[in-house]
Amino acid sequence: MNVLGKILIIGSLNMDLVSHVSHLPQAGETISSFKFQEVLGGKGANQAVAAAKLGANVSMIGKVGADDYGKALRNGLEQSGVNTKGIRIEGSTGMAFITVSKNGENTIVLVPGANSKMKRSDINQLKYMIEQSDIIIMQLEIPFETVEYTIQLAEKQKKDIILNPAPAQQLPYPLLKSIHTLIPNETELHLLTGMPTSTINEVQVAAHYLKSLGLNRIIVTMGEKGSYLINGEQQIHIPAYRVKSIDTTAAGDAFIGAFAVGVTKGMDDQKAAEFATKVSAIVVTKEGAQPSLPTLEEVDRFYS
Repeated sequence: MNVLGKILIIGSLNMDLVSHVSHLPQAGETISSFKFQEVLGGKGANQAVAAAKLGANVSMIGKVGADDYGKALRNGLEQSGVNTKGIRIEGSTGMAFITVSKNGENTIVLVPGANSKMKRSDINQLKYMIEQSDIIIMQLEIPFETVEYTIQLAEKQKKDIILNPAPAQQLPYPLLKSIHTLIPNETELHLLTGMPTSTINEVQVAAHYLKSLGLNRIIVTMGEKGSYLINGEQQIHIPAYRVKSIDTTAAGDAFIGAFAVGVTKGMDDQKAAEFATKVSAIVVTKEGAQPSLPTLEEVDRFYS
């Protein structure tokens, strides 16, 4: 299938400092790591690389520091085929301290760094990139006022906007009506609605409530429980693939990037979500964020 549109990711770039441990530490507990890695990451960069490795036409707007981590992140994007003309340099590069247990669970502490320097003025200088794109993907690892301003700009230009409301926080409902596709996980859905989201049934109820507020479509990612899609015509639970999970880092980012790619290739919502489910299943079988993101050839070979 040919790529039908351009994807622009506006968001975060982080160097992930990953400690592998036997189990996630409890409050006050000190444990030793049996492996440490420095891995290219950041939700924005992960989503950009995910889409680019799947063959999409991808550009990114974001900020890194004038340091070795910043150079490495830019090089990683470029090697994956991402246009980095929108990457600016200011301050120090953002970092994420990630702890990964043997069963693949993780905890993440963000140090925003240059990501916190993304301003409206930066978006104004680069708004031609919004004009030239078809799908805009954003997250919440840059200042919220910048996200809000960008969504308003993109809506005026009738762009499809995908918002990943992570890290979880409450959002103004009028802003959500501007979103083409909202992709939260269960925790983020809980914070957005104030409703329980521990089971698939609870997720369905909360997602329907959010949809009733005027959103176009919602896809809730639920890890090993799969995902739940609601749009104007469909309410579908899409099961996850049964794989051995090694590291869940970037699985959600891979889903989002892959869903956007599916849309650019002319897939309907369900097919795009199923494609994204396959991509994220591959990701959890590998370690790291960007290194775990598959190419289109790998996806084609997986459960084919």
